[in-house]
Amino acid sequence: MASGAGRRAVIMVGVALCAAAGLSAYVMLARAEPGPSYRLARVEQGPLVSAITATGTMSALVTVEVSSQLSGQIAELYADFNSRVTSGQILARLNGDQLAARLAQAGADVDSAKAGLIQQQALHDKAQADLASAQASVANADAQILRADLAQRDAERDLRRRRDLQGRGVVAATDLEKAETAAHSAQAQLVAARAQKRQAEAAESSANASLAVAAAQVEVARAQVAQREAALQLVRVDLNRSVIRSPIDGVVVNRAVSTGQTVAASLSAPTLFTIAQDLRQMEVLANIDEADIGRVREGMPVRFTVNAFPGDSFTGRVAQVRLAPKEDLTVVTYIVVITVENPDLRLLPGMTANLRITVDERPSAVKLPNAALRFRPPGAELPGEAPASTTGGPNGGRGAAALEASAKRVMDGLKLDEGKRRDISALVAEARERFTALDAEGGDPERRRVEANAIRSATLERMAALLEPAQRERFDALVEPGLAAEAMRTVWVPGPGNGSPVGVPVRLGIGDGSFTEVVSGELRAGQEVITAILSPDRDTRRGPRLGF
Repeated sequence: MASGAGRRAVIMVGVALCAAAGLSAYVMLARAEPGPSYRLARVEQGPLVSAITATGTMSALVTVEVSSQLSGQIAELYADFNSRVTSGQILARLNGDQLAARLAQAGADVDSAKAGLIQQQALHDKAQADLASAQASVANADAQILRADLAQRDAERDLRRRRDLQGRGVVAATDLEKAETAAHSAQAQLVAARAQKRQAEAAESSANASLAVAAAQVEVARAQVAQREAALQLVRVDLNRSVIRSPIDGVVVNRAVSTGQTVAASLSAPTLFTIAQDLRQMEVLANIDEADIGRVREGMPVRFTVNAFPGDSFTGRVAQVRLAPKEDLTVVTYIVVITVENPDLRLLPGMTANLRITVDERPSAVKLPNAALRFRPPGAELPGEAPASTTGGPNGGRGAAALEASAKRVMDGLKLDEGKRRDISALVAEARERFTALDAEGGDPERRRVEANAIRSATLERMAALLEPAQRERFDALVEPGLAAEAMRTVWVPGPGNGSPVGVPVRLGIGDGSFTEVVSGELRAGQEVITAILSPDRDTRRGPRLGF
């Protein structure tokens, strides 16, 4: 009886000890923090297109602004909006009353100048005749001199002969006197003939000068005729310019004047019409950011949409990358010309095109979401990066400071507008408050580190959601600039057993802003990768804490 009672006591003590041990284990397990939960995504296989997104403006290949080189009033219009015109067709006509009067005056000036030329030519002919007469007088004077010279020589011979005869007493004194008189008379006639020649030569020189003057007057008259004819031609040119004609075949896309309107061409030629040559061939002038222009090449395919036909997609090709930069404040862009076929004339000049320039594409690529590239488990550091606490310190600690630095790199690198900058700043401020609250809680440092990484990942995802697809392509490189230059990246997958993250090195290829190609590595389509740590309030595995 005593032995039975002792056994029961031992059993009771054992049961009590077991109960106490079980209760203690339950309490310890209830108080222990379970491991973090992860958001997972699957590696996919399918088409992947790396593209640059941009906007541009539709325009015709050749657009001509038709202007007026004259000032005046529009008298008639022969073309309107959307009118099809041919080269040389009359589009408008300026009032030509004043031009007609100028034309008549210029014609009269030409006639007057021609009459003056005829008059000067007649004077020139008269001067030629006077010169010929003077030359004849000189010749006659030469003949008179020759005759007088012969007469003078004959008189002198006769005088010498009579003097010889007088010495012999044969010739009377009177005859000798007559011979002397005849010799003196012949001498005087010779002198007179020579004087007449000099007078004739002077007359010839005067006639020569008059002829030269007459010839110069003829040339002046001819120059005046040419001047008046040139003035007449200028008036005719102005008269022709008063008729506005189309320089090309095309369509009038804009008319800037109306009948009766006065145009002034004093400083610059006013535009009257804008003509597009052929709307079946168009181009898009796209503004490409300087960060993307290095990937654009001539011949690349382009797809785009326009707001007028939101459900339709159009295609084109890059025809030219213009070298001249276009700077707006601190944003530098380059113009890329894209040629587009428009056979049905649905696309119109001035439409805004939303473009996707295909840089590279893969028909069947193994690809993973970009969120998996941004994830790092607690304790994992970038190569070459010194370990740093995620929390601790004022204003959210180093975690908030690192997140703010990443946000600044994103805002400055993508040149975001003020609206997106405010949104991202609000996300950073919200994360800073959560970092501060997490630091104030105290407790297990590893748990706080896990939750801080979850805050960081969630904030980065919300930042990425605010961006355009083209901006998201550069987001990861700006958030983690140290990783952008690495050929290899580490992606984290759930490990066997408790699902702890296991790093898988991969080599990446092209991306579209949401997914990135896996060129090599131990990842396969369908495999799960870790993209973020779930916040404690979203971790369904955590049970209620039990307190005793």
